Formats: sequence, structure tokens, C-alpha cells
Amino acid sequence: MMDRFPEIASVEEFIRLRRSENPAEYDRSARAALPLTVWWQLIREHPEMRFWAAHNRTCPPEILAELIKDADWRVRVRVLGRRSCPPELLEQGRSARRGP
Repeated sequence: MMDRFPEIASVEEFIRLRRSENPAEYDRSARAALPLTVWWQLIREHPEMRFWAAHNRTCPPEILAELIKDADWRVRVRVLGRRSCPPELLEQGRSARRGP
């Protein structure tokens, strides 16, 4: 069975899909998987895409664990709002809201 959303192979492809005005391409940026190396490159080299990385339904736990520490509160809230957010990240997010 073929995946409904083919894997996104590069950072450039993810960004192009995310910025597309074509609903099918935009939807693919939110639902298609990426290789782990591409995830890391995306969040390290394109901080403006971190929110959208957290928005992607296939975002792996190790990337979510990095994004929960983001300086941008919108990225952290997006991670915490995911159904698949690991419990330890939920606790980390609660701790961060309490402050030092």
C-alpha cells in the first residue's frame, strides 16, 4: 500500500511545501514523514520553521524534545498541544511555565 503522503526528502522540499498556496502541498508538509537527519537540519538551520516542524504529525519524539526548549512560546505550546506529546515533555512544559 502506498502512503498517502510520500516522504519529504529535504529541508528545501519541506519549506517549499509549507509555503505553497496549493492545499495539497501544504497538507503534505503537515502530514508527511521526513528522515531524522532532515528533521535535525530543518530545526537547526531554519528556526523560522520550528513551529511548522512541531505542527507536522510525524514529528519524532527526539525532535519534539528539542522543540519543547525553544525560546518561542508558540513552538512550545504547539508541542504541548499535540495528542502524541510524550508525558515527560508535558511535565517539562508545566515546569517551564512555573518558572525558576
